[in-house]
This record gives sequence, structure tokens and C-alpha cells, in this order.
Amino acid sequence: MAAKRSERKRQRGAKAFAIVLFMAAGAAGGYLIGRSMDASGTSGDPLGTVAWLAAVVVLLTVSYLLQIVVHEAGHLALGLATGYRFRSFRVGSYMLVEQDGRLHLKRLSIQGTGGQCLMGPPDLVDGRIPYRLYNLGGALANTLVALVAAALAFALPQRLATIFFAFLALVGVAFALTNGLPLTVGGVNNDGKNLRAAGESPDALRAFWVILKIGEAQADDLRVKDMPAAWFAVPADSGQLRNPLIASVAVLACNRLLDEGRAPEAAGAIRNLLERETGMLGLHRSLLKVDLAYCELMGENRAAEVERALDADARKLMKAMSRFPAVMRTRYAQALLADRDEEAARRIREEFDRAAARYPYPSEIEGERELMDAADARFRERAAHETDATEEGARP
Repeated sequence: MAAKRSERKRQRGAKAFAIVLFMAAGAAGGYLIGRSMDASGTSGDPLGTVAWLAAVVVLLTVSYLLQIVVHEAGHLALGLATGYRFRSFRVGSYMLVEQDGRLHLKRLSIQGTGGQCLMGPPDLVDGRIPYRLYNLGGALANTLVALVAAALAFALPQRLATIFFAFLALVGVAFALTNGLPLTVGGVNNDGKNLRAAGESPDALRAFWVILKIGEAQADDLRVKDMPAAWFAVPADSGQLRNPLIASVAVLACNRLLDEGRAPEAAGAIRNLLERETGMLGLHRSLLKVDLAYCELMGENRAAEVERALDADARKLMKAMSRFPAVMRTRYAQALLADRDEEAARRIREEFDRAAARYPYPSEIEGERELMDAADARFRERAAHETDATEEGARP
């Protein structure tokens, strides 16, 4: 309990520092803009002021997007340098995925992330892999580019160029610190938190390796149910579930049960995991609740239990990630099995098919289609049973 309070205290301190950092960066940016407007002579001209501010907003947006690219490129460069293999590179919802030796442009949005570079890890050697540089690559790249941008901001005489490079430097420093400090933001652990978690124990480092191996296998179009069962083994010591990486493997084990079509067992495993004290990510917790709602709909279909599973956090995630396959699958089951609205279910299925065409992992789509087909079969089965019961009751 004391350790948990200490962890919460560290998190509050780190988040407070991040807030102060962004406030300081905003103040510095505002001061710079004001000085530049005065020097340009547009401060007294309304149209000139609007045009200037529009240009500044564009420069700030570009600098932000560039630092996302820089951050993920840092992971890529240091990952390749330490034996990792490129698998995907995402900025916003646009994602380049390496499949069959070719790059494919896909779409994927994950709450709490602005980008992601996923790589296949090197083989474990005596239970270890290099992990520090891969995790630190993004923050180091942001820092390097920020230093170069700061030098250019001072060296260049053109005002808009000065503002752009100053923004690039400020955003880079903010990225470096908010990704380097161990933080959980938007239900997702940052690089610093993953780095610290991976170094906690040999089991934690193996969990880090497993998570990357599963991502690589998905890119190779392998279903979770067809991956080695040993990857999904969780340490017998339940205290290790407080490590977020080990907890993530436990979440993936629940996903595997569902992919195997073992909904009752998946429901039991999910409930057990949700009730325990773990280091599970908020994102994973909400997605598990979405899966639990599906299992309940397929089983006893108790409205109160479905509502309990889809609490405020789960509903918030379903809204933010409405086109995520698992979310659409549960919405489909809900429309059929809870609402008995075949038209709504048809629209969700069409929405799913459109999203599936751009989704990066075909094997995951295949599994979700099977779960949706199972929901459709259960709906038909229940409808037929109700018809038989009605006809039986109508006989004299």
C-alpha cells in the first residue's frame, strides 16, 4: 500500500512538472510572437495581425507534427542500431506497415498516442535483449533536433523562420521531457515508464519482448490464437502483475481466449484480472470491459451486467475509438442481442467492413469477423427458440 501511495505521489509530481513545462513553453512562445508582431509592424493592423497569427498557428502545427515524426524516427534509428526489425511507423492515424516485404499505408487510431514505431525485437539471449536505447530513441531525437532548432532560431534573421525554429525547439524539449519522464498519459505508458518497467525484473523484460513479438506476428498476419502459448504465460507470483508490461501480457492472454472462441473462459479471466491489483493500462482496462460486455451478451445476456461492464470509462473509450474493430464487434453484438435491432447491426457491419479495408492487421479483422458471425448465429438461435416457444404456447 505504501509503495502504491509512493507511486501515485511520483505520478502527480511528474504530471505537475509536465504541466508547468508546457505552460512555460506557451509563455515563451507567446512572448516570442508578441515581440515578432511588434517588430513587423502588424500589431496595430487588424488584418495584418490575423494573417500573422494564422501563419504562427500553421508553424506551430507543423513543428508539432515534425517532432512526432522525429520522435518515432529516433525509436526507428536506435532500434535498428541495436538489432530490432522495422514493422510499422505511425503518425496520427496514418500508418506504414511492412508486410510481405512491402510497405502498405493503413489507418489506425489509438487513444492517448500521437504516433508509434513498432519493431520486431532481437532474440532473447540469457533472458535479455537491448531495450534502453530503443525506448530512449524518441526522447534523444527530440532533444537533438531541439538543440539544432534553437541554434537556427538565434542565427536566422527572418522573423517567421525564427518563430518556426523556436517552436520546433520548444516542442522538442516538451516532447523529450514528457516522454523521458516516467508517466502514464491518456491511459498509455510513455517511453520512460516502459523503460523503467522493463528493467524491474527478468520477467518484466521478457514481457516487453513478448509484447513486441506479438505485434510482429500480427504484422505477419498471424492470429493471436495461433501464436505460441508460451508467450501468454503469466508469472505465478501475482504481485508481478503490478508491473505494467506483465499486466499487458495478462491482457493479451484474455484476448487469446476470446480469439479461440472461448467466450465463457475469457469472461472469467477478464473478471479475475479486473478485480486484482495490477499495473494494467487504463486503455487496456477499458478495452477488456468492452470484451467482457461481448461475452455477457453471448452468454446470459443480463442487461445489468452489460451496463456494469460498459461503465463511464468504457463508454468514453468506445466513443473515442468508435472505429476500432473490437469496439465495433461489441456494438454489433449489442445491437443484435440486447437491442434486437437488425438494421442498426447491418449499419455497424457495413461500417466495420469499410474500416477493415484500411486496418493494418488482417488477422485481427478475421478474428473479429468470426466473433461478429458468432453473435449473428446466437441472435438467430435465440429468435428461433422464441418462435418455437410461442408456437408451443399457442397450441391448444
